[in-house]
Amino acid sequence: MKATLFILLFLLSLSLNAQNTISGIVLGENENGEATPLAGANIIWLGTALGTGSDLNGKFELRRSPESNHLVVSFIGYVTDTILVKNNSELSITLLSAQNQLDDISVVGKKMSSFQNFARVDNTFVLTQDELQKAACCSLAESFETNASVDVSFTDAITGVQQIEMLGLSGIYTQTTMEALPFIRGLYSKKGFAFVPGTWIKAINVSKGIGSVSNGYESITGQIDIDLKKPFDNLAANNGLVNIYANQDQRFEANVDYRFDVSKDIHAVTLLHGSSMNYEFDGNGDSFMDMPTFEAFNLMQRFQYVDTDGLVAHLDLQFVNDEKRGGMLNGGNPNLNRYGFNSLSQLFKISAKTGYVFQDDVGKSIGFQLSYSGYNNEALYGLRNYLGDQITLFMNLLYQTNLFNENNSIRAGASFNYDEFDESFTNLQFTRTERVPGVYLEYTYKQGEEFSSVIGLRYDSHNYYGNLFTPRIHLRYSPTIDWVFRAAAGKGFRTSNIFTEYASNFASSRNIVIERSNNFGYGLNQEEAWNFGISITHYFMYNWNDATLSIDFYRTQFDNMTIADLDSNPHTIQFLSVNNGSYSNSFQAELNFFPFENLSTRLAYRFIDARQKFNGEWKEKPFTSKHRTLINFGYSTEKENDHDSQMLYDLTIQWFGDKRIPSTELNPVGFRAREYSPDFAIVNAQVTRTFNGYFDLYLGVENLLGFKQDNPIIDPANPYGQFFDASLIWGPIKGRVVYSGLRWKL
Repeated sequence: MKATLFILLFLLSLSLNAQNTISGIVLGENENGEATPLAGANIIWLGTALGTGSDLNGKFELRRSPESNHLVVSFIGYVTDTILVKNNSELSITLLSAQNQLDDISVVGKKMSSFQNFARVDNTFVLTQDELQKAACCSLAESFETNASVDVSFTDAITGVQQIEMLGLSGIYTQTTMEALPFIRGLYSKKGFAFVPGTWIKAINVSKGIGSVSNGYESITGQIDIDLKKPFDNLAANNGLVNIYANQDQRFEANVDYRFDVSKDIHAVTLLHGSSMNYEFDGNGDSFMDMPTFEAFNLMQRFQYVDTDGLVAHLDLQFVNDEKRGGMLNGGNPNLNRYGFNSLSQLFKISAKTGYVFQDDVGKSIGFQLSYSGYNNEALYGLRNYLGDQITLFMNLLYQTNLFNENNSIRAGASFNYDEFDESFTNLQFTRTERVPGVYLEYTYKQGEEFSSVIGLRYDSHNYYGNLFTPRIHLRYSPTIDWVFRAAAGKGFRTSNIFTEYASNFASSRNIVIERSNNFGYGLNQEEAWNFGISITHYFMYNWNDATLSIDFYRTQFDNMTIADLDSNPHTIQFLSVNNGSYSNSFQAELNFFPFENLSTRLAYRFIDARQKFNGEWKEKPFTSKHRTLINFGYSTEKENDHDSQMLYDLTIQWFGDKRIPSTELNPVGFRAREYSPDFAIVNAQVTRTFNGYFDLYLGVENLLGFKQDNPIIDPANPYGQFFDASLIWGPIKGRVVYSGLRWKL
């Protein structure tokens, strides 16, 4: 059955038409009337949220949109232009200087490695490859170290799993997609961030707040869309990349990316990743490994069919095998009171995309998306076994056309999502099947570049939870090219997966208690939340370079939430559905500018007020800092052309305020955790030397100050006793880590 499905998917992907890739260069007039490359120009498909930015040489690459064939190109200080794209030839776009029209002064800006997309209706910032290379970026989870909007932390002191947070809530409420297809969800909603190596990523688009209805109903606090390296890349100066990484803990990684042509019309790229760490170390002397040992293999094969008329088909296949071993040094043995942890995760995923843009009807298009994934996880936490299997099938058909003129457009579509879950934990067994057909309609209105709005509504029919209505609205107002005001509001739904989303608590002696509200799955109600947000972005010039100041506020209000009660009893974790029992308020201010030549600076402050209701009492959400600041400096030496050598210096300082720790007052003295963590700072630094534009060497250090959480495990000497708990993690559990590596472009 599976083999037949794979063959059908492959044939379907080759027979249908998908998005093409276009490329080009954006130029602007200098003070002498000469055309020079513009770094950081915004290039976006008219009437859509799909866009990119030009690189340091003014070049860009963008996949063709099934929704439009007009590009809107803009840059601060220049007149915005709209370009009709008829074919796949490389574009050369020259913008007229608005400054020259006023006072004969032109502005040439430096590229920002991370920037907010000026043209998008939603509040989206883009992390380019330059931003990702400021740190080692071994995986997607480690790609946000220089970002103020996304928090990254370890879930416990045993498994080594990293999680993200956005707007004060766990990453499970942030929809993660891969080039607009659902990716990290279900049973691998936490582990899935390790399934995307950093070197595979071309860019990351992070949208704060509620998402578009065309992407489904699961987005609540935001969306992370991963843009991977493409099989067909007109701008590629190389056919591949070799990346090698090693650190002092004997963690080794190797990545190979290689592009090749199957035929003149079929292009391919192979993305290969292998990593391992077999060194056991215990820096705090509690007899437990600070990090588990592991071996991981990850392979993705991407195909793209392109004919002479610009018709394209995409097919992606991925396989992941990830094995971890942790717990006490020298292995676990329950008979000897030694605690062990083992985990084996495997993922197979296949996806196809297709679309057609009507060349004789501007704004009219049709597209189809299809994906299938199978995931399995086997884990042992001391004496407790966990087995989890997931099968997911997703289909999405969408159609877009203009109404009356290009200022009015609608997007309509239908989707179907099928999830099959089978889980067991010790003596508990849970199975459930979710079938969710849905339809959606989205209306977009644009008044030039000054005002735009997107109003969407989707209806889904869940086989158990019934009718799901999801209204969403996005507004954007830009009175001048220097200011953008945005507002968004909408609703989201999701089904919780408590055994994987709270797997960190398996590394403890806590018993699991579920307060059932129904007979479906775990017996918990579906989570339901509203998200409201406003943002202001000011674009300006400082020292003749681009600069931005952004301020935003978001509130997430849950009508129903699955709460894991860790406070009522330190020996249990109780899951229950609570009505109107949780909210989160998030405020953030961020400044990006170049105070001096070649020195990029990011200053950010974020405030979180997140609370949950336990037994009728509102308490701060555990493990969440109310206050966080981030400072990032990036300095680069000058180079006259792409083949010159260059030095890059990056420094990131993060400060976290105190965090509330779940209550352990019922434990005897000596087996209690503190009520609040101390505030602490994390400093990361990296130096990179580039040679001739094809070879890079980098040397870095994580957690330069060596700060670690003291006594991360309660009662480590008795791992099978009633007080053992390795899940109350609020800070780093390993100290300073020095790493080095190289990148070689083939």
